[in-house]
Amino acid sequence: MPSPRLATLILPFAILGSASLSATDQPEIKFVGTATQVVLKGECQGMDRDIYPLEGKAGQTLKVTVKNRLKLVLFRLQMPGTVEKYLPKAGEEDDATTWSGKLPVDGKYLIVVGAMKGADSRYTLQVNLSK
Repeated sequence: MPSPRLATLILPFAILGSASLSATDQPEIKFVGTATQVVLKGECQGMDRDIYPLEGKAGQTLKVTVKNRLKLVLFRLQMPGTVEKYLPKAGEEDDATTWSGKLPVDGKYLIVVGAMKGADSRYTLQVNLSK
């Protein structure tokens, strides 16, 4: 099986105070040329969140994986046009570190990455989307 083409985008680490609750909007995830995979690097502190928009179409297969050395970083996948409605097994209480499935509707999905706690909240986010 041929390997997917890889596009890599390294985002600068943001050091944010752990006492604040904030969400940092990140650039929309775009796939360059025929690439079907993007790898992003980031860091979120305390209750902060990084939010990555991703345009998807119904029926496309999405796979998201987040890796952190101490396994303290998780994500959730928010449905397009909704507030706090998530894809199954990728919601507030699911502690997702990997998710794969078919997208149910067209629209802009949000990948919301956050750290549970701890000193090391650097992460690598891998996103695969079938074309």
